Amino acid sequence: MPTRVHEEFIAFSSDIADQLFRSNLLPPRYTRKEIKQSGGTRISIGTRTLTPDAGIALFDSRKTFLVLEVAYSQTEEAAKRKGQAYILDTDGRIKFVVLITINKGAWSAASPLERDDHLSPDHDTVHVHVYKAKMLPDGGITGEKLIDRVQIFPGLASNDTFSITWSDVNCGTWDRFRDAARLLPDTPEPNCEISFSSLVSIARGLAGQASDGGSGDNSPLYRGEDVNLAVTPPTQRLKFLDSSSPAVHLTSSGGTVPSDQERRHDPDYEPSTGSSQSSD
Repeated sequence: MPTRVHEEFIAFSSDIADQLFRSNLLPPRYTRKEIKQSGGTRISIGTRTLTPDAGIALFDSRKTFLVLEVAYSQTEEAAKRKGQAYILDTDGRIKFVVLITINKGAWSAASPLERDDHLSPDHDTVHVHVYKAKMLPDGGITGEKLIDRVQIFPGLASNDTFSITWSDVNCGTWDRFRDAARLLPDTPEPNCEISFSSLVSIARGLAGQASDGGSGDNSPLYRGEDVNLAVTPPTQRLKFLDSSSPAVHLTSSGGTVPSDQERRHDPDYEPSTGSSQSSD
């Protein structure tokens, strides 16, 4: 069953969408509703279906370019493998993966309900990871770690950010959108720096802590072109995460297991060349 802790962190996807709108990623004539934020996103890859906790797209939810995954009851390593798969298995159609990992420590005196509804600064930690798809010069696909396991609870607000530009949103090139949307020729490609301040506020709230224009004409709004990045499969898909488990990772029971007591190894990720399917 969904827990309050899990659901509260999923709500961070709404804040990402709000940040995109406030940054003027879309010209002023466009409204907030053009940024599609959906929960329980389903992404079809051949006969498989990927189901991140939330997704963000512009204009059309089928153009999802960012997904959010909250790891609560699964190991951190398994969540990282899933985040990698969102990029590699979609051939880079998913540009960004925001992964939130929640490590629940031992709450010996708490009831299971209390443990699932709150965070403890004495027992629990929350980290955020951000991965981005990266096309290789030879036509292959891999990814890069933009944010690598930054702790956002307990602790101070993180100053880390990551950047989203028009080129990342699966709606064609900026110059084509700019011209079709009747913007001035020198209008620069928009850029949005996504911060984690509201994510820190969510964590603190769960711990009971205090948280710190267009032309105006009536022409139809241009909503970008359809982009199908899977038309030409990548020549290869290169893993961008280490196969060994991190020093501390989650367990299904909620505790931590030091890597010298238990190590989990990522199964080889070797899909056939040009195929969009892989083993889990």
